[in-house]
Amino acid sequence: MTALLLFQLRRVLRSWEYLFFTVVLPALFTVFFTQVFGGQAGSGAEYQEYARTYMVAMMAYGGLGAALGATVRLSFDRASGWLRQVRVLPISGREVVAADTAVGMVLVLPSLVVVALVGRFVNGVQLGLGTWAALVGALWVGSAVFVALGMLLGLALEQKAAGAAMGIVSVVLAALGGLWIPVEVFPDGFRRVAQAVPSYWYGELGRDVVAGTAPGLAVAVLAGFAVLFAGAALAVGARRPLHAVAG
Repeated sequence: MTALLLFQLRRVLRSWEYLFFTVVLPALFTVFFTQVFGGQAGSGAEYQEYARTYMVAMMAYGGLGAALGATVRLSFDRASGWLRQVRVLPISGREVVAADTAVGMVLVLPSLVVVALVGRFVNGVQLGLGTWAALVGALWVGSAVFVALGMLLGLALEQKAAGAAMGIVSVVLAALGGLWIPVEVFPDGFRRVAQAVPSYWYGELGRDVVAGTAPGLAVAVLAGFAVLFAGAALAVGARRPLHAVAG
């Protein structure tokens, strides 16, 4: 299991596209949004508010993309025949799924940490050490929702459909969840839609931590989504063997 986990990690980390879109791009967006909107702040306190808001939003955006990108690969591995090859090893289907789940969780961390470092040392975000640790930890645990969603997409869809679905889902979740544009500027109808998607509550989890507020509601909603996605992934996985090349 450990050897498989390390192997899968190396496979993903060789992909420069994955690293660019899940680590570099959110960090660049953090600088861009903060400098554009924060540069118009009338005071240091107002600037800090902008900087913290966009940093948390981009941490959530990066974590979401990293989780989906790492786990939706199941569809690619099935199509390429890699999962068929794994069958000759003393590794069960459950261990393969567990390894990919662990890979998804591990690969969220670089995005969260890099964006946090950019927020602190490039944009000058001021938070206590405990708050920094709580922020990264909360968003890391919260990313399990999107790991489960990525597993669902990877198990349910074929290679081409899964790749397209991951891109569309990432964009829709980021846009509707207020990770690119604050929900406060949405029309009333879109605000209600935002509160119906997990990405909104993922960002809300980070905002609650930064504000020093107990994120009880955000945790409860995200846990509900995680159970829903994980249950659906298990149901689909039971009907679609991992070793099948085509569904």
